[in-house]
Amino acid sequence: MEFGELIKGLKIIRSEGDLGKEVKGVAYDSRLLREGEVFVAIRGTRWDGHDFIEEAMKKGASGLILEREPPGGLPVPWVQVPSSRRALARISCRLFSHPSLSLRVVGVTGTNGKTTTTYLLESILKEAGREVGVVGTVNYRYKGKEVPAPVTTPESYDLQKILREMVSEGVQDLVMEVSSHALEQGRVEGSHFDGAIFTNLSHDHLDYHGEMSRYFEAKRRLFTEVLTESRKGDRWMTYNVEDPWGQRLAEGVSGMRKLPFGINRGEVKTLRYSLSLRGFEAEVITPEGPFSLRSSLLGRHNLYNVLASVSAAILLGVEIEAIRRGVEGLRAVPGRMERVDDGEGPSVFVDYAHTPDALRSVLEGVRRLTKGKVIVVFGCGGERDREKRPLMGEVAASLGHKVIITSDNPRGEDPYEIIHQIEEGCRRVGGDWIVLPDRREAIRKAVAMAKEEDVVIIAGKGHEAYQIWGDKRVPFDDREEAKRALEGR
Repeated sequence: MEFGELIKGLKIIRSEGDLGKEVKGVAYDSRLLREGEVFVAIRGTRWDGHDFIEEAMKKGASGLILEREPPGGLPVPWVQVPSSRRALARISCRLFSHPSLSLRVVGVTGTNGKTTTTYLLESILKEAGREVGVVGTVNYRYKGKEVPAPVTTPESYDLQKILREMVSEGVQDLVMEVSSHALEQGRVEGSHFDGAIFTNLSHDHLDYHGEMSRYFEAKRRLFTEVLTESRKGDRWMTYNVEDPWGQRLAEGVSGMRKLPFGINRGEVKTLRYSLSLRGFEAEVITPEGPFSLRSSLLGRHNLYNVLASVSAAILLGVEIEAIRRGVEGLRAVPGRMERVDDGEGPSVFVDYAHTPDALRSVLEGVRRLTKGKVIVVFGCGGERDREKRPLMGEVAASLGHKVIITSDNPRGEDPYEIIHQIEEGCRRVGGDWIVLPDRREAIRKAVAMAKEEDVVIIAGKGHEAYQIWGDKRVPFDDREEAKRALEGR
């Protein structure tokens, strides 16, 4: 392929060199670049690809796509574009022959509930006889293959490569978690979606977006830009009508089918439901008629996730019986209110709740259902949204009978400083808390102090099998640590 053909359709600010030069592909990581490939220099939060142009040239780069002018006298053609990341997305779609056009693609976005909703819809579609692929926070999976996910939504080149592999393996439907970072950075630009789900919006990622309105605008792009520009014919959206951001989103979107859901309001809603520490039962009203279901997922927040997946399945034309089987067939989601006890002694759950709203939903739900006390173990990640730390302290201290503040993924921050910021929130509301920075010790302490009717919630990391200290990932799994603590009681 000629360099000029590769960049066809991109907005070019300036170019130099022979655009007729043959190129063998693209790379956005100079370490992985192979001779003859075009290097796309991307600016990230930690690294700037423009600083690695020299390294790319030494490895045999055949061309450059940049956001700022390179040094003069380069022996290869280059183009300057407004956004290297968005250019990479468009190029990647073309290189892999637009695999999204050969799939039914559903995007799932929102602050909380994306992963569980994705698992539910995957289960439903499989019950409907479809071959399903998933791109999400826990992993990327299809046809029995599972690849650990370093990020929720991959960089565009990697995403299109995964989608092409799915198409080659016979996958029919793709369910994809779409993060606000991915939308802000244009990673899914050029992908063609059939529909999208909006779960909710609450405080998170403000270290990146700055304020809630900008965070909302990033999420909104899935509907107003990506879905609107899709070449799929019958596009649709479903949204949580009981979330004020969901209502605001729907009012600003046109040109597609809309199906609102909610526990009490919406076209998909519950007539009645009952919750327990073993799951819930619900009678659901839909445009296709009412039906009853049971789920082993815990909490009112998971009822919203079930309704989101039911709504999407209806829009995809799935029959009610397959929807019921799919919901009831999903026994658990990794690290999402995942039970680790054996039914003897206290109930112990590991959950990914790492936002104030998610933690509140979990703790409020558990407090309604338990006869004993609720013991909470949690921390906050380093080099992430600092504003939410005292807010999470407030939530934990107001809803937990006993709180153990510990380390999450400190990264490059002082774990004690993170803990002090969490304690600020605890002090505002009072409560009973202690500090144990060693997460293993904190989990053991919580399990040891719990009585038979108590519930232990280990929050923040969920499915993650590591802790990040500095720039190192150290093996650590809340679920395994909790099991060891239970065995040692």
